[in-house]
Amino acid sequence: MYKTVLIPVSGKNGLVRAKAALTHARRLSCGEIVLLHVFEPLPQIVGGEAHAELLAEQKAKGQTLLNTVMADFDMAGKQVRCRVDEGTTAETIIRVAHEENADLIVMFTDGRDGLQDILLGSVTERVLRNTDTALLVIRR
Repeated sequence: MYKTVLIPVSGKNGLVRAKAALTHARRLSCGEIVLLHVFEPLPQIVGGEAHAELLAEQKAKGQTLLNTVMADFDMAGKQVRCRVDEGTTAETIIRVAHEENADLIVMFTDGRDGLQDILLGSVTERVLRNTDTALLVIRR
């Protein structure tokens, strides 16, 4: 059993995958489940009030996505928290796993999605190669 399980949730197929990940996490967790939504860093050319507004908008969108996941799922007896962070996806997942002292990260993979994944690698692959946290990868 794992004390803290981290589940990254993306906007692309995020609801379906998050619900499936929560099914696995409920069985594996004896403590807390942390849902994480990561949004890409905002351009540095945007500053001042416009930057603050865009940041608040992105955080609100992420929180809405995570709230939807939680609302549709019975988490009786489980403590679930949500986090919305800005950053590059793989690096942010790894950083948050360390900050939350996660024992397990649960992620989904489709395999190769195109030329970009072949050249740069998928988010799941980058997390796998760069984390020391246990990683449960579920193939779609």
